[in-house]
Amino acid sequence: MWRTELWHPLFVHFAIGILIISSAVGLAWLVFRKKTFASNLRFTLSLLLWTGIVFFWITFLTGQEAYNVVVRTICDPPVLKDHLWWAQFSAYLFSTATAADIASRIWKDKIGRVLTPIVIVLLLGGAATISYSGHLGASVVYQQGGGVYQPSEDCGGFE
Repeated sequence: MWRTELWHPLFVHFAIGILIISSAVGLAWLVFRKKTFASNLRFTLSLLLWTGIVFFWITFLTGQEAYNVVVRTICDPPVLKDHLWWAQFSAYLFSTATAADIASRIWKDKIGRVLTPIVIVLLLGGAATISYSGHLGASVVYQQGGGVYQPSEDCGGFE
């Protein structure tokens, strides 16, 4: 269990799940923002986003460590590079959303009301990019031999 590349899958599912749920809560807030329970949705959005970004950066850093091990064992290394690129793009979107969310909490007046929809747009973009990054990560694990599937020695199926 102390192998570096095993820490990444330990954290990745928490980050993906929490951040995608925060995006769904953001959509719910947009739909129900005039209702009495909207403040609860807004609080839940912030709580999930802040928790998710912590897990995300742990996942990203452990993924960087896993990259150095896995890149030597897979059949199609460009898939791993694409996975890393989309994860990095997701990191920027979710980090910007977190910073904007914190700013909207500090300045609740006009600035906060303008920033909340921006946070939700960033969350939706982040949910899309993290989903695609997850798809590429699953390809690395299940098709490329980065974890579960072990291809033939000559990687014959990837020509």
